[in-house]
Amino acid sequence: MIVVTANWEIGDGSLWPSPAAGIMGRFRAELTRAAVRAGWQSDGRYDPVRRVDVVFAGDTFDWLASREWLGTSRPWQLGGKARAIRERVMAGTLRAGQAVVRGMLAMIRHGVHVSRADRHGRPVPGATLCVPVGLSMLEGNLDAGLSREASRTSAARPGIGVGAAWDGRGVRVIHGDGSDPIWMADRASGVGPSLGESLRVDLLGRFAASAPIGAIEPDARRPLLAPLRAADPLGLADAVAAWCTASEDAAMAGRVHDEWLRSVSAWHRAARGSGLTGAGPWNEASFDVVDALAGRLAAIDRRAAAGRPPSGSTDLLADLLGGSPPIAAPGAGRGVLVLGHAPVDASIAFGTSRLVGLGARRGLDHDRDRPLPGVREISPLPTTPRFPVTAVITERGGGTVAVSSLGDPVAEWAANARQQGSSPARADAGAWIVDAA
Repeated sequence: MIVVTANWEIGDGSLWPSPAAGIMGRFRAELTRAAVRAGWQSDGRYDPVRRVDVVFAGDTFDWLASREWLGTSRPWQLGGKARAIRERVMAGTLRAGQAVVRGMLAMIRHGVHVSRADRHGRPVPGATLCVPVGLSMLEGNLDAGLSREASRTSAARPGIGVGAAWDGRGVRVIHGDGSDPIWMADRASGVGPSLGESLRVDLLGRFAASAPIGAIEPDARRPLLAPLRAADPLGLADAVAAWCTASEDAAMAGRVHDEWLRSVSAWHRAARGSGLTGAGPWNEASFDVVDALAGRLAAIDRRAAAGRPPSGSTDLLADLLGGSPPIAAPGAGRGVLVLGHAPVDASIAFGTSRLVGLGARRGLDHDRDRPLPGVREISPLPTTPRFPVTAVITERGGGTVAVSSLGDPVAEWAANARQQGSSPARADAGAWIVDAA
């Protein structure tokens, strides 16, 4: 059994809340239940799984989410000052996420306990078997540098593998940010940020650390900040506008509205000063991407969606930010490719191999009445999970595998089948397991 999770985004706690108490305990409990279920075969016999491989497929940590970056230094800079800040942020992040790290180590040390099977293929009551757990962590765009030699050596001591990809039993796992134009940086022209880095630090970081946001009660602040962390750039203004509209405190909503506009203006200036130009398809853009995005981000008085071109017309900004080049699959016509970051949207251009995407869904081209052919959403509800979205991949014999969601009572939807009216609309936050056959 292979369990792939991603996007835990543990920061140092200075900007965003630390992981909820007990999150790792719930994760381990659901992992045990999934291991027991995986032992039941299609013929009704019980055969315990031999091994569980858990892969944290990138962005386990978030080195960008810290007040430490609100000064003059930035995470993408190479100088000694930036390096010292980066080390402090990493140390603070590990302290904030120590409960998660301890849970990882406990999985390795103690494994997963499932029922033994008798010779007739039935579980033996009261008799348990310890199934070994292998644990690996991949580097993502928010925790870049995790796979460097020092980190790999340190993690290897307790038995955690660290790297850029995981391969095993016909499954390949990568983070997938390399196919996302938002996180591509033009490193050849000097040390500069990607659009994602720039927005994360100079827009969202500044906004979250501002006095008006700090004055909001924590229970009211959470539904404002959580969607901002999950939304794509074209959904940020929508998330702020929705919160302001729903707020019962008109004065506070007005302060948040004004602070967002100030933060967008400050980001616009910072993006110009950092030399943000983007990479890949940005180089061929026929318009000023930074100016166009700043205008879209500031369109909260009439909602950002209202500032987009009419349905059926060309939205150059959405096309630029939503497109992605093909990702190398395990092999033509075979294997499973799991992406921790990259969402699966309108175009499935990944060959004939099976693709599973865990990232927050952008949904720019989705429509309630037009389900994508060959695609099924296994975790369709845009609700905040008890832990980040996690895929369970189990072998079913004959070279076939089943993909389900950890902790989801509805294990799997039938291929190409959506219940009438249950296809989700575009949400401000949330993530999905999207399976493209």
